[in-house]
Amino acid sequence: MKRLIPREYGDYLQGRTESLLGGQDLLLRPRAFFIGAFLSFFLAVGAPYGNMIIRGSYMALDFSTPGAIALFLLLIGPLNATLKLASYNKWFACILTLFVVLLYGYSYIDVTPDFYSPGFHFFTFILAVSLASLVGSWRGVELALNRAELILVYVMLLIVSALCTMGLSEQILPMITAIFYFASPQNKWQTLLLPQVGKSRTLVDDGQANNAFYEGLGTGERIPWEAWIEPLAWWGIFFLALYITMVSVAVILRRQWMERERLSYPITQVALHMVQDEDGKSVWNHFLRRRSMWLGAAIPLFVGSMKALHRYDAAYPLIKLIWFMPLIGKQTLRLTISFAMVGFSYFINANIAAGIWFFHIVSKFEKELLSVAGYKADQKIAYGVVDFPFLAYQGVGALLVMVLFGFWVGREHFTNVIMKALGRAPHVDDSDEVLSYRSACIGTAGGVACMATWLWFMGTSAWVAFVFVGVAILIFIGISRIVAEAGLAAVRTPMIAPDLLLMGMGSSMVGVGAVWNLSLAYIWAADVRVFVMANCANALKLMEEMPLRLRRKIFGAIILALFIGAMGSFWMIFHMAYEHGGINLNAWFFKGAPQLAYQNAVRLAEPAGIYWPGLGFFTGGGLGMFLMMWARQRLPWWPIHPIGFPIGANGLMEHVWFSVFIAWFLKKIIMRYGGAVLYKRSQYFFLGLICGQVLCNGIWLVIDYFTGKIGNKIFWI
Repeated sequence: MKRLIPREYGDYLQGRTESLLGGQDLLLRPRAFFIGAFLSFFLAVGAPYGNMIIRGSYMALDFSTPGAIALFLLLIGPLNATLKLASYNKWFACILTLFVVLLYGYSYIDVTPDFYSPGFHFFTFILAVSLASLVGSWRGVELALNRAELILVYVMLLIVSALCTMGLSEQILPMITAIFYFASPQNKWQTLLLPQVGKSRTLVDDGQANNAFYEGLGTGERIPWEAWIEPLAWWGIFFLALYITMVSVAVILRRQWMERERLSYPITQVALHMVQDEDGKSVWNHFLRRRSMWLGAAIPLFVGSMKALHRYDAAYPLIKLIWFMPLIGKQTLRLTISFAMVGFSYFINANIAAGIWFFHIVSKFEKELLSVAGYKADQKIAYGVVDFPFLAYQGVGALLVMVLFGFWVGREHFTNVIMKALGRAPHVDDSDEVLSYRSACIGTAGGVACMATWLWFMGTSAWVAFVFVGVAILIFIGISRIVAEAGLAAVRTPMIAPDLLLMGMGSSMVGVGAVWNLSLAYIWAADVRVFVMANCANALKLMEEMPLRLRRKIFGAIILALFIGAMGSFWMIFHMAYEHGGINLNAWFFKGAPQLAYQNAVRLAEPAGIYWPGLGFFTGGGLGMFLMMWARQRLPWWPIHPIGFPIGANGLMEHVWFSVFIAWFLKKIIMRYGGAVLYKRSQYFFLGLICGQVLCNGIWLVIDYFTGKIGNKIFWI
C-alpha cells in the first residue's frame, strides 16, 4: 500500500505559514542583517570571554544555547521597544541619543578603549543603534524588526552558538598546538606521534614550542601569524566541507521531520512564542507581558541569584538542587533540578519523556548486572559511557540503527529528494526550503567526498576515511534527531566515531596513519555537546514562521553566521591566549582535552585487531533498538518510546533525567485534571523557567564583568 499525505493535510501545511503570520506583509531589510551580524559577533567574542576570563556560566555550551536566548530576549524587549518608541516620538529619539552619546563620551574620554572588551563592542553597538534611530525618526522610517527579521537574527545566533566555544574554537586552537608545548620524554609524543603527522601542516609550530600561546607574549614579542596561516587554511577547507554537509543534511531532513513525522522541537519553543507574540503594533512584545512567564522566571532568578551572592558573601544561603539516592548495589541515582531542562521537557511528548528517564534507570540495573558478573571491558574510551565501555558500544549501535530506521520510514521523502535533485521529479516542490534539493544533495555528497579526500591526503586509507566520515555524519544525525524530538539540551553520543573505528576495528585494520588523523578528529567529533547540524535543524523549524518568498535568504544568513562565529571567536581566543597565556584560561580546553587525544593516539597506535566483545554489544544494541522501534510502529499498546535507549547510560543523563521526570510528572497531572486548556495556559510558566535561568546566567556575567569577580558559575545545564 502506497502511503501518501492526505490532500487536505497537505493544503494545511501549505498555508500554515501565512496563517501563523496573520497575513502580515513582511520583508527582510538590511537592518536585520546588521543587527544579526553584530549580536552574532558579540556572542562569538563574549561567550569565550565569559568562560575563560570571567570564568562564569557557559552561554554556548549545549543545545539550550543560553547566550542566543538571552540576546534574543534583549532584542525583542528593550531594544525593539526603544526602536518603536523612537519612531513614534522624535523628541524621545533625540533625548535617547543625547544620553547615549554623553554616557559613551564620559566612559572613554580619559580612558583608552579596550578593543578586545565585549563591553566596549556592545556599548558601541548601542551608540550606533541610537544614532540610526534618531536619523530614522526624523526621516519617518521605523527601525524596529518584524517577525521575519527576528527569526533571521535568532537563526544567526543559533549557528554562532555552535561554533564559538565547545563546538569549534575552544577545541581546535589548543588541539593543534598542545603537542609541542606539552611534549616530554615521559609521554613520548615527539617520537611516537610526530612521525605520523608526515609533511602535512595541520599543526602549529612557531619554533618555540608554542610557549607564547600558552604562557603569553613577552615584552616586545608579537603573535607569530606566519605559523598559523597554513594549518588554519587546511582546517578551513575541512570545516567548510563539514558545515556545508551539516546544513545540506538538515535541509534534506527538514520536511520529513517537521511535516511528516511532526517532531516537537522543544528547544525552539521559547523563540517561537517570542516571535508569535510580536504583533508589530504594541511597543512591548506580548511575551514579556505574560504574568505566568515572569512567575516561572522568578524561580531560577531567585535561586541562581542566591548562589551568585553566596560567592560574594558566604552569609547568603545556598538552595540545594542536587541529591543522591541509592538504587541497587553500588549504583546511585543523581537527582538534579535544572529549571531550563524542566521547561524544555514540558513540551516533549509524554511517551518520549517517559522513555528518557526509564532507560536511564534501566541502564543502572544493566551496569550493576555487568559489575556483579565481572564482565569488564579491557578498553578505555574517552567520551560517552566512559565507566562501562560495553554499554558505549551498545548505545552507539542503537543510535545508528535509529538513524537507519528513520531513513527507511522516510524512504518516500528521501526518494523524492534524490529524484528532484536529478531533475526527474518536477512535481516535488522545494520552494519552501532554504536550499533547492539539488543544491542540498550536491552539498552533502561534495562535502562528504571533500572530508574523506582531506583525510586520505593526510595519510588515512581511502576506505577508512569514507567509512569514518559516514559514521560520524550518521552519529550527528542521530543526536540531531534526539535534540529535535526529545528536546535534550545536554546530550552526547554514547561512543564517538573515532573511538568506534579505532577501538572496534583495531589499529591493525585501519592503519597507523588513521590512528593519528582520527585522534585529531576529536576536535570536531568527540566532546562536541553542540554542533551546527542540530542547531540548524532547530533554526529551520523557526523558518515555518516566515513567508515562502523569504526563506532562501536564510541560507545567506547561515553562511554569514558561520563566518562571524568562527572568525570572531578565533580573534578573541587568540588575544586571550597571547595576552594572558592559554594555560591560565581554561584548564580543560588548553590542557585536558589535547592531552586526552594525544594519549589515546599513543595507546591506540599499538597493534590491535577487531574487538569482538565490543562489536557483540554493538550488534545487540542495534538489534534491541530495531525490535523496539518495530514494536512502536506495529503495536499500538507499546508503552515506552525507545529514543532514550541509545543515551540512557551516558554520563550527561545523570544531570538531565530527573528534570525530564519532573516535567513528565507535572504534565501528566496537568493534562489529567486540567485538560488541554490548562496545559496551554501553563506553557508560559515553563517557558519562564527557561528564560529565568538564561537571564540569571547573563545578568550575573554582566555583574561579574564590572566587579571583577571570577569563577561565579550559576547554572551548568
